[in-house]
Amino acid sequence: MSGPTTQTDTALLFRSVRAARSWLRASGNDLQRPSGCVTMKPGNAEPPVFIIPGATGSILQLAPIAEAIPLAAPVFALRPRGMAGDELPCERLDEMAAYAVGLMRTVRPEGPYLLVGYSAGGLVALEMAQQLTAAGHAVPLVVLLDTYPSRETWPLFCHLDVLARQALRALGALARCKPRQAMAEATRRARSLVWYLAASGMKLVEPPPLIAEGIDPESRRVHVATYNAGEAYRPSRYGGRVVFLQPDEVPNLEPRTPQLVWRSLLPDLTIRRVPGSHLRMLDEGAAATAAEIGRCVAAALSR
Repeated sequence: MSGPTTQTDTALLFRSVRAARSWLRASGNDLQRPSGCVTMKPGNAEPPVFIIPGATGSILQLAPIAEAIPLAAPVFALRPRGMAGDELPCERLDEMAAYAVGLMRTVRPEGPYLLVGYSAGGLVALEMAQQLTAAGHAVPLVVLLDTYPSRETWPLFCHLDVLARQALRALGALARCKPRQAMAEATRRARSLVWYLAASGMKLVEPPPLIAEGIDPESRRVHVATYNAGEAYRPSRYGGRVVFLQPDEVPNLEPRTPQLVWRSLLPDLTIRRVPGSHLRMLDEGAAATAAEIGRCVAAALSR
């Protein structure tokens, strides 16, 4: 799950959404359709790729990646429940996954299933894979686009690594500050530390309120439900093939090595780097992200 979002981040978050809206209209997609499985890129009869959006539920944000995936197979996006009219969002992550599986099977009743999840959508994709494999369906690949579970589930040594790096950064920043700036810098870093401890389950610290984001009330409602479901979700061990795409720009309070978080849960995990940040990997870095997804899918299907 992601931390607090700045005003600049929010502008980036929806810049690709606005650009994708006209692209989807031009491609013939009716954005008002009640269907939750939307064709992002048509293709042949090869196994399609299904992409699950992040916490805001916006499939528009996925359009640059979907268009650029270098595969002949079709690409679909799974819109979460709650994005249409008075429809209520799912409250638990296993419910979100079951709903997404139902949507997916309307266009492909049998596997193999290739799943890609962005941010919190990666948790949904992992739970979908658990449910599908339990039901006897083949899931050759799950791709996580910069996805982490709740910080409360992170191992202690992962927290210690993050906090040690932050302490060194803080000391270096304060040493470079003029006396007049030092107090402001110390306050900023203390606020960041408080947020991190709250998100990590420190009960003595009150978590900051979630600022719901979205371009409409439905998206903001889905964001709150998905964030809360993701924080409550406790992933179980999954033995299938998983590829984690990590952006080059890693926030200070995120682990530099995703294995620190995932290695006990995902034994067949591969980490690959792509350009950009958590948000820019969908925008300026969309072509590189899509190319890596294409390579991962091709490799998984050839195994």
